Amino acid sequence: MRKIIVFAFILGLAVFAAGAHSHANGSPQWVTGKVVSIVKGSGGSLLSMELPGGELFSVPSAPGLLEGIQAGDVVTVQVVEGQATLLRIAEKAAPSTPAPEKKDAGVQWVPGEVVSIERGPTDSLLSVKMQGGTVFNVAASNDKITGIKVGDHVIAKVFQGWAQSVTRK
Repeated sequence: MRKIIVFAFILGLAVFAAGAHSHANGSPQWVTGKVVSIVKGSGGSLLSMELPGGELFSVPSAPGLLEGIQAGDVVTVQVVEGQATLLRIAEKAAPSTPAPEKKDAGVQWVPGEVVSIERGPTDSLLSVKMQGGTVFNVAASNDKITGIKVGDHVIAKVFQGWAQSVTRK
């Protein structure tokens, strides 16, 4: 009984933490980090990751989603309404997206080569390698990246991490 109460408490904290990271409009969010722990329960699991900045991020997941995942793995998850829905094990730690040069930079233009696309049911995560080797991670709705594939050279118009448009050069 005590384990169930502790798991429910941890799950509640995770939902609260995930809510703090979700977008105001309820859009899916992509999160990449190093797995710190996995707490398994009968109704699902709780995944805790260390983000590139050192922040701890926890999110509940459906049963079976975390099969084969262990502490130390670098994973990318899609978080929809506070629940991990899609998971990919990274071959190496994904570089973090550079911060805007100005605090309220507004729209950013991201030109470069698409080096990976992590597709989700409605939104995807594009990794665009810019001149100089910096990789910029951009969330985009699937309708904005129709026809875009790895290796394409693109210009993404980005606002607050989300692509407003993605145009092939």
